[in-house]
Amino acid sequence: MRATFGRKVFLAANGIFILLICLVIVLPLWMVIITSLSSNEVAAREGFVLVPRGIDFSSYIAVFTTGGYSSALTRSILITITATAISMIITTTMAYSLAQKELIFRKFFFNLVLLTLVVDGGIIPFYMVVRNLGFINTYAALTIPMAVTAFNLILMRNFFRSIPESLLESARIDGCGELGILIRIVLPVSVPIIAAITLFYTVGHWNRYFETIMFITSNSRTTLQVLLRQLIFQNEIDGAYIIMFNNFKMAVMLVTMLPVLVLYPFIQKYFISGLMLGSIKG
Repeated sequence: MRATFGRKVFLAANGIFILLICLVIVLPLWMVIITSLSSNEVAAREGFVLVPRGIDFSSYIAVFTTGGYSSALTRSILITITATAISMIITTTMAYSLAQKELIFRKFFFNLVLLTLVVDGGIIPFYMVVRNLGFINTYAALTIPMAVTAFNLILMRNFFRSIPESLLESARIDGCGELGILIRIVLPVSVPIIAAITLFYTVGHWNRYFETIMFITSNSRTTLQVLLRQLIFQNEIDGAYIIMFNNFKMAVMLVTMLPVLVLYPFIQKYFISGLMLGSIKG
């Protein structure tokens, strides 16, 4: 069938609109990459660079050799890995428990989880709880209080409920315990939802900023995200005032984005399928 004139206009307008959206998304990232690879002379003269003027890795060398930023990057990576592991362990075991029909007070516990989506205790009670637990200025403040997200827990619980009950019953008949069923049967068939939830937790823990400035009081324990925020508004490292060109700022910004950009391509094939199955099942 030949497309009508109105259909052609719609397709052309739709293509232009999508192209504009892509440019809005891609151009800032392109500017960050090109500016970060520019020399100090080019950055001082032009500020932000869109057209390459040669390649200079001195900004990245400065990021990884400057004590404050390299140490903050290491801390951010370790905190993210630890916090994501803790979150996945707790979320997986809780979701599996809530997915079992034989669990006593299952609906009550699930309703408590749902309640956290609509009721927020507030910042001050949250801070007081963390302070009373003795977590102030410790990495536990960045891992334990935010270990479980209700949205991720519900997605994983719904996915677990979609697993055939006969598969679990056959394992129980063979004498396999609940932990063995979870590890040997449930987890291997739940790779899509596990990959999606892992990405959610990793991005959340990696980009955590507000909790860091609220609970971490020592500069020696702060993360790269906080230093990036400070870099935008001041040109000071270890008490020494120096000139920060935009190429160095963009290099720090790209290093901050790099872990997520590297992680996503490896799990993108599981992301959509796991998210869809976890949201419609159960």
